[in-house]
Formats: sequence, C-alpha cells, structure tokens
Amino acid sequence: MASFFCFVPSCLPLLLYQKSPYFYRYILSIHSNCSSCMQNAFIELAKTGKNNLWLYLAGFSLVLVLGLIFSAPVIFVTNPITEKPSVAAHWYLSVALLQFIGVMLALWIAIRFIHQRSFSSLISSFADIRWKRMLLSAGIWIGLSFLVEIGLCLLFPEMYHYSLHWKEFLPAFVVGVLMIPIQSSAEELLFRGYLLQGIGSRNPWLGVAVSSILFGLAHSANPEIEKVGLVWGLSYYTCFGLFAALLTLWDKGLELAMGVHAANNIYSFLVVSYPDSVLPSPSIFSLSELNFPLMIAGWIVTVCLYLLVMKRGGKLEIRQSIHD
Repeated sequence: MASFFCFVPSCLPLLLYQKSPYFYRYILSIHSNCSSCMQNAFIELAKTGKNNLWLYLAGFSLVLVLGLIFSAPVIFVTNPITEKPSVAAHWYLSVALLQFIGVMLALWIAIRFIHQRSFSSLISSFADIRWKRMLLSAGIWIGLSFLVEIGLCLLFPEMYHYSLHWKEFLPAFVVGVLMIPIQSSAEELLFRGYLLQGIGSRNPWLGVAVSSILFGLAHSANPEIEKVGLVWGLSYYTCFGLFAALLTLWDKGLELAMGVHAANNIYSFLVVSYPDSVLPSPSIFSLSELNFPLMIAGWIVTVCLYLLVMKRGGKLEIRQSIHD
C-alpha cells in the first residue's frame, strides 16, 4: 500500500511537457509507429472530455490537497515517539485509509467538473462497469497467491509462523475487506485511470512508463523500503504498476487491475504479513523476516500463473485488445 503523499515532486514529468516541448516531441517521434498501432479504447476515453495537459496538473494538485486533508486524522492514532500505531490494527486501518477517500473525491471532482466527462470513463470503456469480472480477477489472484505461498512455505518453512488471534483478527477482517478495496481502487483510478489516460492519450507507451514509475515513487516512503533498499523496493512496486497498466490496456478497463490490486493488499493484510509493513496487521501467518528477492520471485510466478489462467479461460485476449 502507498505512503501516498511522499511523491509531490513526481509530477515533474508532466511539467516537462510544458517546459520542454522539443523533448516531448522527440519522444513522440521515437514512438510514433508504436502509438499508431496501439490505439486503445480505454485510453481514447480521455478525448471524450476536455483533455488539455494543464487540466491534468490541476486535477493532480486537487488530489494532493484533498488527500492531505483527509490524511490529517492519522496523527491522532500514531505514537509520536515510535511513529507506530497507538490503537488496534483495525482502528488504525480505518483512519489511515481515509486519505484515499479524499483521493477518490478529488478524482470525481476533476473528471466531472474539470474534464467534463463521466466518472465511469475513468474505469471502463464498456457500457457498464464489469463488477463480476473484477470479483473474478480478485478471486483468481487470491487463490494463486495462496498456492504460491504454500510452495514457498514448503521450501522455507522456517520463515513462516502461525500468528492467528481471533479477537484481533475478526475486526481487522471486517475493516480490511471494507476499506482496503477503497485504498486499492483509489490508486488504480489515479495511476491506471487518470494518469494513464491523460498521458497515454498523447503517447500510450509514455503513459504506461510514467504511470508505473510514479506508482513506484508513491511507495518509496513505505517502511519496508528502508529495510530492503530503494532499488529492490522500487523495482517491485514499479513492476506491479507496469503489470496493472498493461492489464488495463489489454482488458480495455480497470476491472481486472482493480481486482488484482485489492486482492493483493487484502491477502498481505489478512493472510500473510511481513515485518515493517506500512500497515501492521493481525494476520493468520507472519514472516519472521522480509526476504524481498524471494517475495518478488513469488510475485512473478503468481503473475505468470494469473495470465495463463485468464488466457486459457478465455478471459483475456492480449493481442486483439491492445489495438482496439
């Protein structure tokens, strides 16, 4: 999950376009052939409303402001000395994730009143939002994550500890299932919706790259980054952003990516947690140490299995959907 507002300077790539048009035109010329063959229905939705680049800077600024305002209450549930939660995990989660309600509110205002298009255009290129597809994606990701985790547990049993305490777990379960999808959806709407469409409507590959890099930077203040190192940490989060961005283009909507993101965060919060997590949780199992290379390897296996299952099940047509 993101320590979201650590990356205000990460909007600088957007400013490069305004300050350095020749640089941007050079990038466009390099990718012009790719762009012409990668027209995508989801990205093209940006053109159904006002699509000036400065409007995205205004919308992005609104996201930062409302996110900061909604994040203010977290100081009341954080120990000022240790900087750790001073209340139970479920109460801390409820307060800490309020900032993402602010993010979603800001995005709604930006899309409806600044860009003057429907909010659903930020989610899907189809007539209706595909809720069943979102739930299917989440279910498959959680199932595959569990299978991969079993394999890792068999290979490295010393890393896993049974840590379930029902009294703490049940309220955390209720709050986690309700609040974590709000957090993950806000991030998807911002990075794979707002930024991918805004930048991608000018150059699709640039949209994928910038939104993925900004997603990685948004997580750079997470406490686990300090433990594992900036290179490993940003590599994982940037790759997750890249996978979600490509999934969005392939499926012409955010539904699959939203399902994966929500499932991934719920799994990390409730099933297997790790030391120095940004949101400490009373999970069923806990890791004795955070082995990030092993975590990335497990994630890559899960991604490959997910794509295989979705493609074999006829739920994802990569070659056709990327050009439509």
